[in-house]
Amino acid sequence: MLGVGNTLRGDDGAGYCLVRAIAECGGVDGARLETVQMLNPGHFSLLEGSDVVVFVDAYVDPEMPEDSRVAMLELDPSGLSPGDVAEIVQATDPHGMDPIRLVVFAYAAGFFRGRGYLVGVRPERIEFMEGLSPTVMDSLGDAYDKLREILERLGARLAAPRDCVLRWIRERCREPVLD
Repeated sequence: MLGVGNTLRGDDGAGYCLVRAIAECGGVDGARLETVQMLNPGHFSLLEGSDVVVFVDAYVDPEMPEDSRVAMLELDPSGLSPGDVAEIVQATDPHGMDPIRLVVFAYAAGFFRGRGYLVGVRPERIEFMEGLSPTVMDSLGDAYDKLREILERLGARLAAPRDCVLRWIRERCREPVLD
């Protein structure tokens, strides 16, 4: 599982905070946890040799209902045509990598042949030196539940108790998390 997000940019840090809290509260049986503040092509190595990767990140889906705060997407690059893969690779700014593009890039480069999942949390504000907004903090319980559902389908177990995870987030993610 890979938590992504720049905690210096408000709600962009949602994925980072959630996965970091899960790691601090007991982790996941049957899965490795990683957190990064920003994705880049060098993160191919985090996918290499894996059958499945689950990302948690701030995400805005234009088809997401306005009142919905959490989305879940399955990413299967093997269903893309070679032309679609080439188009995505060519159109991507290497400094603007996101989970979807990272999966496609890693697939195109031969580092990753599996499936990906994205649990995306709709940000409310992306402001410098702000912590998570109360709205996003409240939605991380739903994101936790979606993660548990995905992990159970994949044969892994979310060992971190929900209440511990949400408490860690409330206590530590009101301000930027600096490692």
